[in-house]
Amino acid sequence: MTVKCQYLFQSLLCTKEEEPKMEIRQLEYFRAIVDAGTISAAARNLHMTQPPLSYQMKLLEEELQVKLFVRGTRNITLTEAGKALYVRAGSLLMMADVTRREVIKVSRSATLHIGMTPSTVEMMVEKIAAFTYLHPEIHFDIHEGSTFTLKDELENGVVDVTTLRTPITLNGFATAPLVKEPLVAMGLPEKLPEAGSIALEQLSKEHLILSHRYRAYMLEGFERAGLSCDIYYECEDARTAMTLAQSGVGIAILPSSMRHPDDPVQACTISGAAFRTEILLAWREEKLPEIAREFVRMVLGV
Repeated sequence: MTVKCQYLFQSLLCTKEEEPKMEIRQLEYFRAIVDAGTISAAARNLHMTQPPLSYQMKLLEEELQVKLFVRGTRNITLTEAGKALYVRAGSLLMMADVTRREVIKVSRSATLHIGMTPSTVEMMVEKIAAFTYLHPEIHFDIHEGSTFTLKDELENGVVDVTTLRTPITLNGFATAPLVKEPLVAMGLPEKLPEAGSIALEQLSKEHLILSHRYRAYMLEGFERAGLSCDIYYECEDARTAMTLAQSGVGIAILPSSMRHPDDPVQACTISGAAFRTEILLAWREEKLPEIAREFVRMVLGV
């Protein structure tokens, strides 16, 4: 990484009144210690001796004026401040690595950083294949994750373009709808009516499985109908909700496209409510590379 890049990321961690002191390498050392469990194990992994590593952590704690971890007989224990720094340091190091790789690759060829939610991988791979046929010199850095993960990566400049699922709040970025589809009830056949449709009132009495992102949206729909519901299982990823439904513990509310013909679950439409989700293409309008703009235009067919 260039000196300028390192100074930039150091500046993010300092107040305007202070000169940057924290170094990227200190964050790397700190994360290595947490991942290894002990300073001695981290020193071996980093191919360095323990004293200088301990000294760097002492400097880091003095700079932040907090205690980051407590040494135990076998492992270190993170303080609350340490836990916060571990997460933040991961984001900063990832951004530093992306910056480094982009600077290196700029002289070789353009790279598009594309985000895909699990249910849009198949659709986006077709688009990428078509774009590659037109531009064989372009490289792709593909990020897969939940809508919230990819939203954060878009806002932090890690990805140029990404698919997202509604409901989602996204300000300051361009979006365009790609697909609209219903949310349906999915569960083992014995848990759902044979008719292929389940009434909202009946659904309210079942053990429901939801990904976190649909919680507020679903609760609002039940409340509008004068009903309450029991959400027994919540998870981050829709694929986890599908796996839970396949185990027979409850009924999942998922986009209809999540079910494949060989899945053991049955899908039922929900009568009495119009639950829908939409796949969006989102991108940062400012400073978007021209090749990324061309990719957006091809995906949208404009």
